[in-house]
Amino acid sequence: MHKQVELTLITGLGGIMVRTYVRYFAGLLMATAAFPVAAYAQDNCVEGGNSAVRSAEVEFSLAESRNDTRSKQERYIRALSKLEPNWETENPPPRSYLLAAKAYLGLFDLAGADSMLTALVNVEPGCSDQVAQVRFNAWVTQFNAGIQKMQAGVEDTALVFFELANTINRDSRSLAYAGQLYQNLGEMEKAAGRYEDALAAGGSDDIVRHASISLAGLRKEAGDMEGAIEIYSEYVAANPNDILGRLNFALALMDVDREDEAQQIFQDLVSRDDLSFAQWSQVGIGLYRSQNFATAAVAFLKAHDMRPYNKQMLVNLANSYALDQQFEATAPLAQELVDRYPLERANYTMLSNSKREMGDNDGALVAIQGRDGMTVEFLSIALSAVGETTYSIDGQVLNRAGTAGSVQSVPVIFVGEEGEELFTEVLELTLPAETETAAFSLQVESEAPVSGFRYLAPES
Repeated sequence: MHKQVELTLITGLGGIMVRTYVRYFAGLLMATAAFPVAAYAQDNCVEGGNSAVRSAEVEFSLAESRNDTRSKQERYIRALSKLEPNWETENPPPRSYLLAAKAYLGLFDLAGADSMLTALVNVEPGCSDQVAQVRFNAWVTQFNAGIQKMQAGVEDTALVFFELANTINRDSRSLAYAGQLYQNLGEMEKAAGRYEDALAAGGSDDIVRHASISLAGLRKEAGDMEGAIEIYSEYVAANPNDILGRLNFALALMDVDREDEAQQIFQDLVSRDDLSFAQWSQVGIGLYRSQNFATAAVAFLKAHDMRPYNKQMLVNLANSYALDQQFEATAPLAQELVDRYPLERANYTMLSNSKREMGDNDGALVAIQGRDGMTVEFLSIALSAVGETTYSIDGQVLNRAGTAGSVQSVPVIFVGEEGEELFTEVLELTLPAETETAAFSLQVESEAPVSGFRYLAPES
């Protein structure tokens, strides 16, 4: 029987496998301030005060003057020093807290600002709306800085900004991003804590989805299966149309031997007729990993019908049929794989096995001869979208019996959404030493969407 192989989840544009790991759960969108950041002390919820408050206000006024000889930071420090006598009194004027918060924000001491704003609301509950606005505006600055650093690939600095944002305002966006970055860094306990915080804060469907599924996954990795199942169960109950959430729930149920419940979820998903290509792929992979190969084939077939020129989906479908011993269904798919991708041994082996199981020994022999006659072999060759109009073919070449250092020219045909041939590019390969492998890559530009590819064996 054909051996079981690991499948690859299809997540890319137009159903093309994307090799780059997508680490961020949503679009990197900048947040917008609720009102001008400079307006922290305008339309104040508290007025008046004492001489210390008035002295601090003078410092803020001077900080805004173009002719001041001191920096703004110096003025903020002086304002805080002017307010110090009030902290020694039993009931400091409430405006002291607002001004101190403004000074701390100007000094980028968000922890200090947080403490002052919290104290202000405690003594003057009517200030809660303005405090919320001040917190949000301070959060926006740090959040946007975190987004910019993340877009630049500087994750450690992005995390610092997100945690600063979390200090002043518990917004689910910065909490969830911090959780993701901690997870990328391997700090799973901190990641779990931030995901919990994000769920407690609420937020958009995307954030709740990411935080729930990620937190459940972390619980599962830590061996807390019941904790993971509880999170999945609550999330799925609230989001019954989230395919990936239901799939992860089913896989978690299987891990605790609740097979019947898991299979019911799988069957419910397969019975639907409104799933996308990516969702059918997810369903198929979930079923495949549960070793329910017959039903996995149903899901993969639906995906294959949507993207018939996608290589990985054709492989997934053929493997599912083979493992379910549906050899009559396997054989034509294996032949198609051999025709499209003639330098991959696994395709010939699958074809030979299915032919032999069907009693076609001559056909099996022809497939074996094709496999054993290969002088070069491709390993893990795949198409990925690396930009809006940029596509890449990547893989490895194994020299089985070719001349080391010789150049092999492999025509690669790129295929459109309707199966039409868009264009052909030649992949030039310099063979490594015999029995050794070498990586290769071929990038192309195409205004027309590329749905798949095939290639021809190099001429002898």
